[in-house]
Amino acid sequence: MRKAAGAALSLALLASVLPAVAGQAEAAGKTTYSREYGIMAADKTPILKPKWQLQADVAGGGASEIATAAGWKTKIADASEDAFYSLARDGKTLYVTELDSLSAYDASTGKRKWKTKSQEIGSPQYQGTYGGIAVVSGVENGAITTIHFYGYEAASGKRLWELDGTHSDVLHEQDGYLYLRNNWPVLDNGFAAVIDKVDVKTGKIAKTLSYIPEEDVAGNNAAAVIIEGKSIYIEQIKSGGSKVSVFSLDHEPEKQTPRVYENHEKFLAGPYAGRLYFEVNQKLIGLKDGGNGFIVFNGPANPIAQLDLLGQAAVIGLTNGQVYLANASTGKVAGKLVTGARQFGTAKVENGMAIIQAEDQIYAVALPSSLTK
Repeated sequence: MRKAAGAALSLALLASVLPAVAGQAEAAGKTTYSREYGIMAADKTPILKPKWQLQADVAGGGASEIATAAGWKTKIADASEDAFYSLARDGKTLYVTELDSLSAYDASTGKRKWKTKSQEIGSPQYQGTYGGIAVVSGVENGAITTIHFYGYEAASGKRLWELDGTHSDVLHEQDGYLYLRNNWPVLDNGFAAVIDKVDVKTGKIAKTLSYIPEEDVAGNNAAAVIIEGKSIYIEQIKSGGSKVSVFSLDHEPEKQTPRVYENHEKFLAGPYAGRLYFEVNQKLIGLKDGGNGFIVFNGPANPIAQLDLLGQAAVIGLTNGQVYLANASTGKVAGKLVTGARQFGTAKVENGMAIIQAEDQIYAVALPSSLTK
């Protein structure tokens, strides 16, 4: 009798936790969920040990930019000690921007070639030297803050021209023309992106190219515009994620039907090695530009915080602090760096070393041999 009673009790308990079968009055709700994690918790990816590590200042709570240049050293004696600097090297010239001026120095000796007048440019940004002309952008404050562009003779520092309005950084240079995104006025132009083709010698707009007519520009304004070779890539944010439209730079926008990539969630980078890179379900996917081939980095279930494509290497920083080094063309993982960071600066590669800033720490890691061939 005791055995029978025990069996009956067990059956009753089992029945109480089983879902109702088909045809019964009460239907069970969804009571379980499983996520596809990609690389499992028992991740056997080789852990890379830093060759060296140092602490750095942190800009804006995240990470500042790292500058590298094949070990050259230059002492600049007359630069202000209390200014905000940005540095750029173009051939034998080092450009130093301060709060309201731009200086050009001989990169080998540190001797100053020329300097703009104080307050001639507000918050200058060196854009590049094209055909002997140093191009600089700067902030003009007034009733409305605008971004002007200036052309200086690289040899002497003589100002040659000024382009008013509000433009983006230089997107492309071709045949003596600069391609700049015109951001003024954003809401009234009726297009997702407007590009001005500017004569680098005179600073005059030679042509305006308008892409993707939109009635609601505020909701469909281009999130990113990239020019690579003869193609222009325009990203818009749609409800399903990123939409990337690809046009030819050699033809009028209104006479083209663009290639469109959409439903791939978030556009991260590209074109690079013939691929566009998207984050889909916390995976990194490389989509062949113009084709259907995919490559996948199926990492841990953490969002991608930073992606840098450097030669053969894809440096992938995740919000769990792990930085994976993978082959940018195949997605094959070569190793990982373990940090405690959630934000990363732009990685660099110098002399076979990956230089990675993870919040207030800078790591130098030897690239695995599979990423240097």
